[in-house]
Amino acid sequence: MQRPLVNITVVTHNRLALTRRTIESVLRHTREPHSLCVVDNASDDGTRAYLRELLAQGRIQHLTLFEKNMGVACACNTGWAAADAEFFLKLDNDMEVLHNGWLTNLTQFFKPGANVGAVAYKVIADNAVPSLYVGPTAVFEVEFCGGACLLTSRAVRAQLGNFCEDYGVYGEEDSDFGVRVGMSGRMNIAVDGAGHVLHNADQSYDSRMLPLKSRLARKRNIEQFQANVHAYDTGLRPLRVGRRFLPVHGAHLTSCALCESYKLEALVWNRFRKVICFATQDIVSDHLSQCL
Repeated sequence: MQRPLVNITVVTHNRLALTRRTIESVLRHTREPHSLCVVDNASDDGTRAYLRELLAQGRIQHLTLFEKNMGVACACNTGWAAADAEFFLKLDNDMEVLHNGWLTNLTQFFKPGANVGAVAYKVIADNAVPSLYVGPTAVFEVEFCGGACLLTSRAVRAQLGNFCEDYGVYGEEDSDFGVRVGMSGRMNIAVDGAGHVLHNADQSYDSRMLPLKSRLARKRNIEQFQANVHAYDTGLRPLRVGRRFLPVHGAHLTSCALCESYKLEALVWNRFRKVICFATQDIVSDHLSQCL
């Protein structure tokens, strides 16, 4: 079988109405050869029945149902492992695709010699000034790309591996990936998402997720992020990140087991983590005061 151009992985956790809107928009507007992989993090609102129906109809190509919420990074890595492709796209289940050229608009940046590591649609408005231009679309070179709609290549994955699974259910895995892209000598590019994709909010869902996105949880994740950046920068950890959790497929649901190689790495890494977290605590505090 010919390798698809793009592995599109959607990670879901409830939000059935938005999930339906996301997937239907991808199916409606994607013209490039692709494999649509969905990984569900223990939804309990009817999402799983909907996804099983899509799989039976052949509208999605791969479906993994985790028995518990394993977090965004683990789920996305599992989806990316389900189908090899020239490009890998992470798409959140609150995004909506608006036109047929949405994917080509991202893949065009990966021209030979372009030295691009990741491209993403920028869906959070700010005062940033575009630093690059392609046609009428505002294009930015950024420190790291947001993970709502992020594309990378097979070559970059071969060099950098996976999203880091060190973080919590909702962590800094996209920032971590972007830092490694930059340290590898490649560019992170953000494209203005206006007119290309739409970010749909669900306030009731967001309020239910507050305990997982609390100040304390964010603090732990930022501390982990700062520690990881130091480790990558000093060579304590390689830029190529492996899996922390490996899927164990059952008859109906998928569980995860801790990877043995990660256990060995953690024995070395944990000696340094507390020292690094202490050394970066002022940076973390300043970041939290700005963001929360």
